[in-house]
Amino acid sequence: MATREVAEHKINRGFAIHFAVYAIVVGALAYMNHTRNPDNLWVMWVAGGWGLGVVLHAILAFTPATREKGVHNVMERQNEREARGSNMTDKMSQPAR
Repeated sequence: MATREVAEHKINRGFAIHFAVYAIVVGALAYMNHTRNPDNLWVMWVAGGWGLGVVLHAILAFTPATREKGVHNVMERQNEREARGSNMTDKMSQPAR
């Protein structure tokens, strides 16, 4: 049975991973852009577009109404996985016919 704390942890971890990957990749691209072509700041398009996605993810993860819906969805998915897993275990423990 999925708990609320586990669901909230998964939501927080999902956002943290998204933000960390964004920061690392955009940082590396900014370095490349600055060292190879400083006159053309194309990295701003990447940072802006992906940054918009990160901001929307933060809104969905941390706004109370949408967070509640997200926690509910994560708990439902986890309960479905556990139910499928127990059915599979039951089927595997039965002798073959």
